[in-house]
Amino acid sequence: MITEARVIGITPGIVQSNDFEAIKKSFETTLDLLILRFASEKEFNKNFSNFVTLGKDLNKQVVVNSRHINLISQNFNLHLTSKDLMKYNERPISQNNILGASCHNEEEILRANKIECDYLLISPINHSKGKSGLGWDNFNSLTSLSSRPCFALGGMKKKDLPKALAHGGNGIAGISFIKDQS
Repeated sequence: MITEARVIGITPGIVQSNDFEAIKKSFETTLDLLILRFASEKEFNKNFSNFVTLGKDLNKQVVVNSRHINLISQNFNLHLTSKDLMKYNERPISQNNILGASCHNEEEILRANKIECDYLLISPINHSKGKSGLGWDNFNSLTSLSSRPCFALGGMKKKDLPKALAHGGNGIAGISFIKDQS
């Protein structure tokens, strides 16, 4: 299922009232997977069930960021932050659920392989929000270490999909894809 994904969306920390319809439209047309990453427990509680229902209605997968791990059952799709990834020596959820991870270096890629993640977000590729980007050559080097599908994150635009594919990736990921159709 994750092998068919090309564009992964990530929710903004705070979902404004008009954001849900824009996210729904992107999930219907562009996004293959949606990662729920909210700024607070209050935002999680406000939005979680709406996004889970949307995923079921569209027959698409929703994954919860590990910052919310205490708010979900162990029987749910999970995306590990790089910090949380390094806490595990074995897969923390069932093979029946999707497990993803954020990776920034070789050590994290190797850990993600060890715990059998289903996909990786490698970031940041481009300079973004004051972070130095890894660049496409480093992305390619990191994807070659992974036994799982890799997605470029960090300053991505839809026009970057061919670059990601040409550099060993399976697709792109970002917050901007949920509202920006460019």
